[in-house]
Amino acid sequence: MKNLYLVDSSIYVFRGWHSLPEELANARGEANNAFRGFCEFSYHFLQAERPQEVVFAFDESLHHCARKAIYPDYKANRAAAPESLKRQFGWCRQWIEALGIACVSSNRYEADDLIGSLAQWQRSAERRVTILSADKDLAQLIRDGDYWWSFATGHRLGYRNLIKKFGLRPEQIADQLALAGDKVDNIPGIPGIGMAIAARLLSKFETLEQLRENIERVGQLKFRGSARIMQLLREHEAVLDISAQLTPINCTIAEMKTVPIQRGPIDRSALQKLMVEQQLDAARQQKWWTLLDALEASRC
Repeated sequence: MKNLYLVDSSIYVFRGWHSLPEELANARGEANNAFRGFCEFSYHFLQAERPQEVVFAFDESLHHCARKAIYPDYKANRAAAPESLKRQFGWCRQWIEALGIACVSSNRYEADDLIGSLAQWQRSAERRVTILSADKDLAQLIRDGDYWWSFATGHRLGYRNLIKKFGLRPEQIADQLALAGDKVDNIPGIPGIGMAIAARLLSKFETLEQLRENIERVGQLKFRGSARIMQLLREHEAVLDISAQLTPINCTIAEMKTVPIQRGPIDRSALQKLMVEQQLDAARQQKWWTLLDALEASRC
C-alpha cells in the first residue's frame, strides 16, 4: 500500500527555535537555530522513511482567515513572530523544495486545513495517510489505516490507538475541543468543562449536536457534578455556537487536489548553496549527500 506523509512543518521549525542556542548563525551572522533544528528533523525523517509521496505544509501569517472572521480573538493571544524566525521559515521551505518535495501554504487557510484537504483528496483503498505532528487537533483527521505520528517522541498511533489515548474516536476530537476550549488557539470553551468531562459527555451522546439536543439528560448522568454541568451547558450555549465553528479542520480546499505528492528530483546546486550559506559543517554536509544518493536511487 502507498503511504502519503503530510508534515505539519511549523512544529519542527519551532522546536529548533526553542531548543537550540540563539548563537547559532549563518555566514551573514543571522541566527539560524530554527533552520538547523528543522534540517536535522528532515534528515532523520527522510533517512528513516525514504518516502515516495510526501508534502510539507507551512503556516503563513493569516490576518483574514475564516476562523478570525467568525471569532476575531482567534489566536489573538499569540505574539507576532520575530523577523529572525520569519526568515528561518523561508529557509526551511527553500530546503524542502530543493529536496524535490512539495510545500504548501496559504494566506487564507491554516496548515491544518491544507493537511486535512490533502488527506481527504488523496486517501484511498490503495493509499493511507501518515500525519507528522505533535498537535492533537490533527488527530481528528485520522481514519482506519492512517497514522498520527509525533516524530520527536516516536509515538506513531493508528485509529484504534488514538481511541485508547484520547478516550474518543478521532472524529469526536473537534467536538471535544469545542466543549473544553483550546488555550493555545484562544478558542473559548464552556467554563468548568475540561477535556475529561467533554470526553465523558461525548462518549454518551456521540456528537456535539446530539449533546445539545439532549442537554436536559446531562443532569441524569451518573457522575459527580452532572447537574452543574447541565446548567453550565445551558448558560453558555452561545459559546458552542462559536467554538463549534472553530475546531473542525476544513477538508474541502479544492486547490489541494492538484498538489504533486510524488517526491521529485533533487536540486543539488540549491542545496549546496544553502549548506554553505547556513554554515553546515563538513560532517553534516557529507551525511546529507550520502542520504541524497540513497533517495535518488530509490525514487520511482
